[in-house]
Amino acid sequence: MLNSKMKKLVTSMIALILCLSSVSAMACTAIYVGSDLTADGTTMFARSEDISNSYNKLFYVSPAGKHTAGEEYAGCYGFTYTFKKDSYSYTAFSDDNGAAVNNECPDCGGTHAHTPYQAGGTNEMGVTVSATETIGCTGAIYEADPYLDTGIEEAEIPTVLLSEASTAKEAVDLLLSIYDTAGCAGGSGIFIADDKETWYIENASGTQYVALKLSSSMAFAQPNMSIIGLIDLDDTENVIASKDIFAVAEKAGSYVGDKEANTIDYVASYNADQSAGSRMVNALRFFNAETAKDEPAVSDYTISNVNAESDVVPMHTSIVLDHAYTVDDFVKYYHIAGIGSTRNLETHIFAISAQDGPTDTVEWVAMDDAALSVFVPYYPMLTTDTYEGYKLSTLPAEFAAGKPETVDVAYPTTKYQKNENGERVPVEGYCALPADWAGSVYWTMDALSNLYEAGSLTDEQKTAITDKLAALQTECYETFAQLNPETLTAETATAASMELASKVHAACVELVNAVK
Repeated sequence: MLNSKMKKLVTSMIALILCLSSVSAMACTAIYVGSDLTADGTTMFARSEDISNSYNKLFYVSPAGKHTAGEEYAGCYGFTYTFKKDSYSYTAFSDDNGAAVNNECPDCGGTHAHTPYQAGGTNEMGVTVSATETIGCTGAIYEADPYLDTGIEEAEIPTVLLSEASTAKEAVDLLLSIYDTAGCAGGSGIFIADDKETWYIENASGTQYVALKLSSSMAFAQPNMSIIGLIDLDDTENVIASKDIFAVAEKAGSYVGDKEANTIDYVASYNADQSAGSRMVNALRFFNAETAKDEPAVSDYTISNVNAESDVVPMHTSIVLDHAYTVDDFVKYYHIAGIGSTRNLETHIFAISAQDGPTDTVEWVAMDDAALSVFVPYYPMLTTDTYEGYKLSTLPAEFAAGKPETVDVAYPTTKYQKNENGERVPVEGYCALPADWAGSVYWTMDALSNLYEAGSLTDEQKTAITDKLAALQTECYETFAQLNPETLTAETATAASMELASKVHAACVELVNAVK
C-alpha cells in the first residue's frame, strides 16, 4: 500500500525512468477506436490505471458545486488553480483518503480538503477526460525542459477540467493554458472528448505539448509511450502545439522534422529512445494478427497527419482492424496478459455517440484486475450516485512476513524494502486485506484476482471463477441492451447501474469466500 508522500515519489521516479529509458513500471494501457471502425458507430476509448495490486480505489459522483467560483484548489504538490465557476457534477475514480485512514491523503500525506488522484470521468455536460497515462522523455529533453513541482500533476487534470469545461474543446484550451502558464509535474497521454470531437494530448516534458483532434477512421494503442509521429503544425484545425516545441527539441539536440514545412516528428524529437515493448506488440497483434510484427517499427503504431507526398491529410495510423469493434472487444483487449493484471487499479471504457443528449456517453467500469473483473455500464450524465461498494473507505492493506492467522483474506506478495546496506531488495510475504474487505468492490476484486494468480487454486476452482465472471459480464451486456435510452431518467439509469454493480459484487464476494 502506497501512502503519505510515497506515490509522488514513485510517480516522479517513474517519470524520470521513462525520461532516461524505455522501461515503464506504471503499466497503464490506453486504446482508441474511431466511430467508423466500431459496430455501433460510437467513438470508443479506454484506459487501465496501474501502479499496485493493493491500492484502494473509489468510484463516485463528485456533486455539482463541490468547488465554487473563486475557490483556490490546492493540489498535493504545489499546483494551485482558482475555479472560474461552480463545478459541474462528474463521475470520478480517486484514491481512498476518507476518515477510515485518518483523513490522510494517500498521495501527499496531507489532510487538506481536496479530491486526490482523480483518474478520469464524465461531467454533466458530456465532457469526458482520461488523464493518468504516464509517459516520459529522453534525458536530453528532460534537461532542456524539466518537469515542474508547481505544475499540474496528471491526476489533477480531471478534477480541474471536469469541474470547469462544458465542451471538449473548452477543456483542451483550459489544459493547454495551464501547461503554458504553470507547466506540468510529469508527462502524460490524455483523452478529452464530447459527442462532437475527441482530442489526444501528449506532454512529454515540463512545458511542451502536442494536442491532436482524432479522426473517426483511426485506431491506436498507448502503453505508456509517446505515439505522436510526424505532425504538420499548419493543420491548425486539428493540431495545437506549444510555441517552443521546436526550440526545446533543438536545445536538446534531438529535433527531427522540417522547420520550413512546419513539421515535427514528436516521437523522434522527444522520445527517440523508447521501444515498442510487449504491450504494444500484443496490442498490435490483437488489432490484426495478420499484419502484426514481433518487432514493430515506430511507423507501425504512431499517429500522423502527413502522407508519403508530405501533404496534410486526416489523422491516421498504419493500424488496420480486422473487424468492427464492440465494447466486448475492448473488454477482451484488457484480458491480454500484461495489460490486464493484478497491477490494475481500475479500468474504464467510454463509448460516445453523436446524439447530443444525456445518454450519448456510456462508461463501463471494472475494478482491480481487468482480466478477472466485470465491466458494469453507466450513463454518467444521468448517474447521480454509485453503488455503496465503490465508495467504502477502508484501512490500508498491511504487509506481513508470515501468513497472518487472524486475518480473513491474505495472499502471497512481494515487497521491496531497503536492507542494512541501503539496497532495495525483494521480501516475500503476504498482503493482508482490511477486515471490511467484503464491503468494498475494489478489495473484493483485488482478493479474487490475487488468490487466482497465487497458484494455490485447482484448475476446477479457476474454471469456476472465470465461468462465473463471464456469465456476469454477459448479464451486464444483456441488461444494458434492454435499457431504452429515450425513456431513461436519472433515477432509472442510476438504479439500473447500482443493481448490476451490487449483483456483481455479491457474486464475487461468494467466489472469494469459496477459495480464500
